[in-house]
Formats: sequence, structure tokens, C-alpha cells
Amino acid sequence: MKVLLALALLPLPLAALAQAENSGCETYAAPEQAVVERFAAASLPAPTGGEDGTPARLDTGTAYQVTLQPQARVRFVAEPGRHTLADGAYATTLVFHADQAGPYRAYIDDASWVDLVDENGKRVPSEDFGGRHDCRPLRKFVAYSLEADHDYVLQLSGGTRQRLRVLVQPDPR
Repeated sequence: MKVLLALALLPLPLAALAQAENSGCETYAAPEQAVVERFAAASLPAPTGGEDGTPARLDTGTAYQVTLQPQARVRFVAEPGRHTLADGAYATTLVFHADQAGPYRAYIDDASWVDLVDENGKRVPSEDFGGRHDCRPLRKFVAYSLEADHDYVLQLSGGTRQRLRVLVQPDPR
């Protein structure tokens, strides 16, 4: 009888843990709420290319499931803006094309340092950033002001997981 009671009560701590893990999600603004919903999808596509050591290609406005590599094996276009130990960390580079000028946001669902590099190999300064440690589906965003008709490289470094979700899109605000 005690075993049955323990089994019946087992989902309660798991549900409470999941709720605590996502308690910060509701404090995001509407655009980030939409990203939370997109990242909650059962499966997302992988970006194309990147097998030859060049950055894989992202389409803006599409959410992806990205597989990172051990950081020591990743060739960055520019030195990451934050020094992280490569031992045990994961990283990747991803390229996308900005069709229009204006504000863009890069979203990820786990801890990782985010840099954006322009066509000249220079880091693009961020305009804003934010995140919620207690929102599992959307951990972090970084905002940039980008020029039209340019390619940019999104560099992720110091990651704690080998797979994460990524979305880069124009900021609808």
C-alpha cells in the first residue's frame, strides 16, 4: 500500500519542478512569449550545411535545433567576446542573411555566450539582451541593429549542452 501511495504521489514533485523551471516564462513580453511557444515544438529542423567546418546556414524567422561541437574544435570567425574555458564546453558558428535593415534578435534555449560577427570579421555590438534562468524553453535573447543585404555569423561559445534551439529574426517591436 505504501508503494502504491508513493507511486501515486511521484508526479507531484516532478510537476512542481517543471513549473518552477518555467515560472519566469510568463514575465516575457509578447514577442518572446511567441518564441517560447515555437521552441516548445516537438521537433525543429537542423540548419543546412556546416559539414565542412564552415558555418551552417539559418533562415531568419525559422527556429532550429542545433548540434554544437566541442569548443576546442570550432573555428570562430572572430575571437568570442567572452573568454570561456573550452574544456567541456560546446560551441558552433551559424550564418544568416539579413534581408532588411533594423533590429534583430537572436534567441537560444540554454546558457551560451552569443556573439554576432559582420562580413568584415568584426563583432557587432549588442543593443540589448535579457533572459530568464527559470524559463527552460527560452533562456536568453540578444538584440542587434543590422544592415540590409548582409550576411552575419552567429557564434555560440561556452555552451553547457550539445544541442540547443536557436532563432534569429527581425524584432517585431
